[in-house]
Amino acid sequence: MSKVLFLLLLCLVIYFWWRSQQIKDKAYNAVLKRCYELDVELLDGTIALSKQGLEKDKNGRWHWIRSYQFEFTSTREHRYKGKISMAGFHVINLELDAFHIN
Repeated sequence: MSKVLFLLLLCLVIYFWWRSQQIKDKAYNAVLKRCYELDVELLDGTIALSKQGLEKDKNGRWHWIRSYQFEFTSTREHRYKGKISMAGFHVINLELDAFHIN
């Protein structure tokens, strides 16, 4: 019985990791699209998980929220910060700091 429980737990951990990677890829693509639309460059080509956990939405329903941070530039001289929040595969917030326009 303990072997079955261990295998089930292992499968759940692998599934959680796999789904997290898929959601991160979706968030990364949304960030790239927004950077392209605003004519800015995503620095380091990465986004980093900053927090995750259960949060309530405006309607009082609970969702597992993952927030990622990234850096971008518009002038290649200054670094600016941005963040994106995901509820599952849905973007719920995408913010970029104010930046210089050339």
